[in-house]
Amino acid sequence: MSPRVKQIARALIAIIVIVGLILATRAAVRQWSQQKSAAIAGIKELEAALASAETAGQRNRIERELVVARSSVPAIENLGWPMIGLAAAFYGISLIPGGLVLYEGTRVLGYRAPLGDVLSAQVVGHLGKYVPGKAMVVVIRAGRLAGAGVPLVAGSIAVFLETLTMMAVGAAVAGGLIFLLPVSRWIAWCALLGGIAATLPTLPPVLKRVVAKVSSKQTAMAGKGHDAAPEAETAAVAVSHDWRFFLSAWFWQGLAWVLIGASFGCLVESLPGQPAEFSAAVRHAAATASIALAMVVGFASLLPGGAGVRELTLAVVLAPVIGSSQALLAAILARLLFIGVELLAVVGITVTRRVRESVRRRV
Repeated sequence: MSPRVKQIARALIAIIVIVGLILATRAAVRQWSQQKSAAIAGIKELEAALASAETAGQRNRIERELVVARSSVPAIENLGWPMIGLAAAFYGISLIPGGLVLYEGTRVLGYRAPLGDVLSAQVVGHLGKYVPGKAMVVVIRAGRLAGAGVPLVAGSIAVFLETLTMMAVGAAVAGGLIFLLPVSRWIAWCALLGGIAATLPTLPPVLKRVVAKVSSKQTAMAGKGHDAAPEAETAAVAVSHDWRFFLSAWFWQGLAWVLIGASFGCLVESLPGQPAEFSAAVRHAAATASIALAMVVGFASLLPGGAGVRELTLAVVLAPVIGSSQALLAAILARLLFIGVELLAVVGITVTRRVRESVRRRV
């Protein structure tokens, strides 16, 4: 592929990603505005009820409800910004473990790409999930890995391994925690069994078969159909004999989900009008379980950023603990925060790379 074609391809990918980000952000802002309008409408109804109250007891009750309603309006001044800052920090750190799993994936396949380049590919690839189909994630990450010396087929397989373990660990975390939460038992059992089932494909003996199929398809798509079987077998055998990858992947992805759960838990606590029925520990467990399940189900839906699916999942799992309106607000805020952190991370990576290149030229 000529340099000119590469530049055009990169420009097209950038445009597609930017459009996806704009659409996802606009949808989240619109949902936030709708929730704010609904809250203000509720306040007006309470004010009308207060004006028509006939007894002192009724007025006192409505006044108390008004105080809570006014403090619960999803407005900037009502948000807990220190908690939002902490949530941003947790989510930013959570982007690193997946890069370490991707690095292990390239190692298993026999390539030694620089760790910094692999982490960069992992972080930048997050922007691709806002494009329909999720294929752009693979395109971005595999493309950047190719620039670090990992062939496209091997890079695609490594991205698949990272994604598979990420979703499997997320499903396991969600299944274990949801079973302990006050949700319908059929939902809890489905989540628990789903988590167990999601674990199986990541076991090396089973993963061998999965990787063989994936690598065969990737090799064929790369125009090397006649060499697909040997290359697929090599990748599959490498994975099937490497329990180190399995253990390290589960450790790092488990850490990633703990950090994502901490981030979302902070966002939940930052919202105004937290109910006193459940403790902060229960709310945090519910936040971790719900965001893990929501992101896994959203990924499986193939919709950009899991739009709609994530909110529905949070309404089912998180709403019994903090209320349906709070759960939806938390989902919207999480979408905005996650997009913002990912964009900042990509900008940081881009600036750092250009500074290094400039220093090298001077030297």
